[in-house]
Amino acid sequence: MARPLLVVGDVQGDVERLEVALADYPEEDVDTVFLGDFFQGGLPGRGGGAAAARLARGRRNSRAVLGNHDLFLLAVLERRRGVQPPEPWQARSPADLEELWLHRRGDWADLTAVEEDTGLEAWLRGLPFMILLDDGTLVQHTDDDMYASLGDSVDAVNATAHAWLATPGGVFTAVRTLFGRRAFVERRRLDLYLDHFGARRVVHGHTPHWEDVPTVDHDGRLWGFDGRFSRYWPREEGELTGPIGATIALLPRLGG
Repeated sequence: MARPLLVVGDVQGDVERLEVALADYPEEDVDTVFLGDFFQGGLPGRGGGAAAARLARGRRNSRAVLGNHDLFLLAVLERRRGVQPPEPWQARSPADLEELWLHRRGDWADLTAVEEDTGLEAWLRGLPFMILLDDGTLVQHTDDDMYASLGDSVDAVNATAHAWLATPGGVFTAVRTLFGRRAFVERRRLDLYLDHFGARRVVHGHTPHWEDVPTVDHDGRLWGFDGRFSRYWPREEGELTGPIGATIALLPRLGG
């Protein structure tokens, strides 16, 4: 029998809580897939995002995909090195890239940790955008179908992403592709997307939910694992952190 599959949604810098959660799932007993967003949202100055990424990198029987916050950190790192976007950065509030990153709970300790750990940076740049598991489960960070515009197969999408991340300045293009949400509210749109990649269900993070367990929609074809995990990133005044089981949980096997 194959090992059970543990899905780890958006950690966002809370490495201490991640360590507690994973203690219940020894790496020898499960396969683990991380949905990205290791960074942005941890205790300032702790470097919790880099620590979470190192944990994922070193965990046996595990794989990971890139999240938008991971790409955001790499974009700020490239700016520190003097690399500029190939086109003007889209104006936001605040408009400056570094200020926006800090406003969105970026941590200079994370940036320094990745800059000084060439192995960790290489691991991040080598992560795929998508993984298609043997049972037909499609693993990606966002609940968006923009991935389909990047290639006709999972391998093609990942080749496009790899080419971006291997080219100075390419990360600025890559980060723009991982912001969409809620593309699959309409069942037909999800079905077309699954057909595009020859998949049977999508597992994603990125879009927060307020359930005690991962969300399940469209007869089990869509699973969401961003249960507001980080204790340091409430999105509204007084908002509570979600339970661990809303972000980190075993994924039931597909039948048939």
